[in-house]
This record gives sequence, structure tokens and C-alpha cells, in this order.
Amino acid sequence: MSQRKHLPISRHQTLNGILEVNWLQDYQGEFTCPQCNQGRLTKAYFAHGSINGVRLECNSCGQYTYLSCTSQRKHLPISRHQTLNGILEVDWLQDYKGEFTCPQCNQGRLTKAYFAHGSVNGVRLGCNSCGQYTFLSCENPAYIYNYQADLECPNPLCTGIGPRGQRGWIYKCNDLGYGRCRYCKIIFEPSATVQYNWQGRQKLQELLPFDFAANTWDLRHFYEKPYYRLLTFDGIEPDWFCLQAKQYLHYLLKAQVYSSTSQIRAIRAVLGQLGEVLKQRKCSSLQDIKRSDILNLIDAWQSIKGRTVYTKLYQLKEFLSWAGLEAEALVKRRDFPKIRHDDPVWLDEPTRSAIKSHLHKLPEPLARHYLVQEYTAARPGDVCQMQFDCLVAENSKWYIRFFQQKTKRWHQIPANREIRRIIEAQQAWIRQTLGPDYNYLFCHFRVFKKGSYPKFSRIKPLPEPPKTNADVNPMVRAIRYLIEAEDIRDSNGQQPHFTGRITRSSRLQEIRVKHGIEAAQLYADHVSSTTTFQHYAPPTREQVATADLPFQELLLNPDNKFLPWQSLPESLLKNPKAHELDIEINPRLTVYGHCALDPKTPCPHNLYPKCYGCSSFRPSTGKLPLYERQYQSEVQRMEQAKTAGAELSYEEAKATVEAMKQWLPQLREVAHG
Repeated sequence: MSQRKHLPISRHQTLNGILEVNWLQDYQGEFTCPQCNQGRLTKAYFAHGSINGVRLECNSCGQYTYLSCTSQRKHLPISRHQTLNGILEVDWLQDYKGEFTCPQCNQGRLTKAYFAHGSVNGVRLGCNSCGQYTFLSCENPAYIYNYQADLECPNPLCTGIGPRGQRGWIYKCNDLGYGRCRYCKIIFEPSATVQYNWQGRQKLQELLPFDFAANTWDLRHFYEKPYYRLLTFDGIEPDWFCLQAKQYLHYLLKAQVYSSTSQIRAIRAVLGQLGEVLKQRKCSSLQDIKRSDILNLIDAWQSIKGRTVYTKLYQLKEFLSWAGLEAEALVKRRDFPKIRHDDPVWLDEPTRSAIKSHLHKLPEPLARHYLVQEYTAARPGDVCQMQFDCLVAENSKWYIRFFQQKTKRWHQIPANREIRRIIEAQQAWIRQTLGPDYNYLFCHFRVFKKGSYPKFSRIKPLPEPPKTNADVNPMVRAIRYLIEAEDIRDSNGQQPHFTGRITRSSRLQEIRVKHGIEAAQLYADHVSSTTTFQHYAPPTREQVATADLPFQELLLNPDNKFLPWQSLPESLLKNPKAHELDIEINPRLTVYGHCALDPKTPCPHNLYPKCYGCSSFRPSTGKLPLYERQYQSEVQRMEQAKTAGAELSYEEAKATVEAMKQWLPQLREVAHG
């Protein structure tokens, strides 16, 4: 028996020390089973996972009774409070008799005490009526009970004086050991010596003079309100290359080439990676850069997305051109990966209808958030930042007005009576819940779990705009729980994956089907309908299948860019003859193909042979034999005119030949597969 891995031995704290009980030797079956009140607890076992590791079995009903010892709990529900007479320690299991009424429901009593990890005092009390918890809190703020007397503020601009005469008032602000100054608000790691450790986290009110030689630049010298305020050059080696990187970035900042500090930081990162390659080869100047260095960088980027690699190579090529190097020879066109645009995704009509039919189960603020975002087709970030007074009246008509962060311009959508009622209800809820000083239409909420659907009884609003990230955005999380709980399926029988931005493409697709691509373009505030068509509202398979066969071929423009037939104006699909260019200017000169301009738009050239060189011209693969015959005829005409000295005829034929050379070879490849 002594060879068993775990003996049924329990240990209990007593006034005279630890009492150790060996239930195989010391116990004689004295206890009655608390489960059936008939049998005796006779058999003892070691129970893995139990607090004391011992369980006793009844000889009548066969059920187990697990031993537990309060004194052995990892965290006892004990709170400590500072008083005038010292520390008051309360053991809520022994000293508390359930005197307090629950502040959540004002009916039940706070009877159950637990240790709550993460709470200020580590104790929470449970209500015997509503079941909600009340956490104990300590009135002493963090800068008092986490005060670090042995630390001084490293910020030379800090003007605060601590209780011991030292600069600043430092206290521990998180579990990682970081310190924070009560006066200047900087956060720093006490063991670090690098100045950027604290300088990168402070909020300086005073802008120091710009110092080119400094390793950290304050971007407020170049941007009014930069998202990232500091740009550091620590880690860029060798030193001569770091100087070149500084000069290039200073040029970009002074010229305001980029409106975003994120792009400046991205370029700095690429230059840092190039510097590592040059350091390994021990280069001494930019002229030592070789093609192999670029290939080494491309190899190091194999695991990165193609779009990111494309951006990095473009930024690198721009730097090499600025430095006066042969950028085309160092970074070749074939190095750039092919960018593939993901197919647009949207919720079909059955999915949208099913979601709306269950919206009443969600808290009203979350349901209204979904309805407004779906109606406006706005980007998730723009809806999260939508102003409280977004409803505006102009010329006796109502609009929803909001600012677009991506395009940096205001946009407004006509508001029908139903969406106005929804927004006004949300405005009333915001004023009642968060008061008159909150300036946004929607707010964030404390994290809630899937198991709380559909009641979300413990949901709590926070006075800040909703987070844009789909994984933490409360509306997105609630809709995802709704789709899963109600088993919502699309027309293909699949459960849709709901994201914040999917409402934009869903709404634009709906508008395109009902009112056309031009209406969807205006609704999305896109400059070009191509953007709406390609990324948000492409035709469905059924629409493609019913299109006229002559336009289900690839057409080519003079810039050697392949254009699908769907990118042509909708009027071409409705009336193909309106764009037909099979016209004879005289018995000898003929233009074949299509024009992408609207028939009502006057031609900017109106002179042959400029059609073949116009960016609006679209040659057709079906007319390739006519182009071939015309090309040979124009080449022969050009030679004859040159021999005869007919300058006007020569220039006319030469212009036609040169224009056709731009697209005829590619058109042959398309036509011949």
C-alpha cells in the first residue's frame, strides 16, 4: 500500500498546527454518508484534482464525498482596508453575516464571498436573488498604494516634486513592472537606460527644436497631429547608411510626399532591412549595392503577403532612384509579385432577411448599430466615429452626414423615415445613458460572452466610440453570435462569416441590382465606377450568363491593359450599336471596334486616325482579320507616300501604324489563346 503514487492523506490547519490524517490507517468508518443519510463512508481514495486530494465512498449508495478544507484555498476572501488605527482585515467567510443589500437589484442580500482575481481588493460578493456580483473597491488610488519611493522621474521636463524631494512621483502601473509618473504621465521601464524607453510614451506639451542628428525625431515638426509622433533611427547600421536614410526621410517629410506617418515608418523599416544586408557585406557606400543584395531581401520576404512585398519593393526602388543609382537594374519589373484582388463578398438577400428577423433579440443599441451601418454602407470605422448630430436637414429633406476617414471628406446619404426613427431612438438612449457631453452616436461595451446570448444581461456601455476591429467590435460579435445561435444559412446552405465591412458590399450590391452601377457609385462616394464594380458590386453569375455573347470576350485598350467586358458603360450592354465604331470616313479609311465613351459625349478628337490611339478606343478580337488587313494596307501606303514625297499622306499612315502597334500584338495573343 505504501507504494501507491498518491496516498489518501489530508492535511488540516488547527490551532496547534497541521493535522495530518491517513484515511487508510486512522479512519474507522465513523461518518454517515451525506448523500443518502443511510450508509457509511468506508472506502477512501486519492481524488486527483480535489482540493485535499481525498474522496470517501458510501457502502450503500456508492456515491463519493470529497473532502475540502477552507484553510487550504489558494486565495481566501480576505480584504484589507487602511483606517486611522491601522489596517483593518476582514475575513468575509467568518466575519460577514450577510448584512448588505445587493446594489444591483436592491432586493437580494450579498451572501456569497469569493476571491476575485484582478479585483482591487480581490474579493467579490454574490447576490442570493439576482446572482450578480459586487466587487469591493479601495478608495486609495493606484499612485498611493503602488508608490515607488526609490524611483525618480527620468523626464528632465517634469516639474513635479515627490514627498521625499525627488523629481516626479513614480508608481507601479501594471503587472510588467512599468512605472508611471503622476505629474508628467510618462510610462517607463525602471531597469532600462535608453531615453526612448520613456520618451516614446510621454505626452510632451512643449515641442523642442528639430535636431537632424538626433536618433529620434518628433514628427510634429512635419505633421500637425501625427498618429505616430516619434520616428527613431536606432538599429539602422552602418552609420554611413543611417545618415543616407535620415537624409532621404527628411526629404520626404519636408516635401510632404506622404500624408500618413505610417508610410514614413514603413519606409524606415525597409531601409533598416537594407542596412542589415549592407552591414553583412561590409559595404562602404551606396554605390556598393548590388543586385544580389536586393535578391537577398526578396528571399527574406518570402513569408510576407504579396501585396506587402510589392509595397516594400516600390519603396526600395524609390529610395534607390533618389540616391542616383540605376534602380531599374537593381529592382526589376519581374521582382514585383502579381497582386490578386480578392473577390467581393456580400450577404445575400435570405441572409440579410434572417438577420433582421432576429434583431429584436439583441440589445437595442447593438441592433440599431447594425441597421445604421447596413443602411449607410459606410466603412466600419466611419460608423464607429459617427457624430451624435449626424442627422441634417437640407431643403426640407433629411440626410445622414458622416466623415470618411479614408478619403478625408464628408459624405451624406438620404435618410428615409424609418432610419430617422432608428437614429433618433439611438440619440435618446445615448443621452439617457452617457449624458449630454458624449459626442458620438454609438458607444463601446464591456466584453460579453457567447453564452449570454440573447439576453446579454450583464452588458455595460462604456463612454468611448466602438472599437473598429471586428473581433472586439460589440455589434459584430453580437451578430456573429446571432448567426450561430439561430443557425442562419445563405442561399447555398452555408453559414455566412460576418465581418464589419461586409455590410458595405452587401448594401452596394443591393443598390446596384435595383438602380444600376451609377447609383451604387454615388452611394459609396467613389470617384470611379470601376472601384464600385471591381471591389464591391460585380455582376452575379446569372447576370453574366444572360449578357450578350459579343461582349463576353476580353477587350484591349491602347495602354496594353486588359479590360473585361463588364467594365464598359452599362449603356453598351443595353444598346451595343450605340458604341459601335464600324464607320467609313471615306471609301478607303474605316475605323473598327468600340468606343468606351457615352454616345452623348462628344469625341475630343473627331479626326481619323486618332481613334486607334485614343484611350477610349476598344479593339475587339472578333475584328482581328480586319485589323490585320488594315495594318498591312497602312504600312504599304506609308512606304508609297514616302517614295512619292507625299508628306501629309505619309504622316497620316505613320500615325495609324504606330497606334496599332500599341495593341495589335497583344490582341493577337488574346485571340489565339
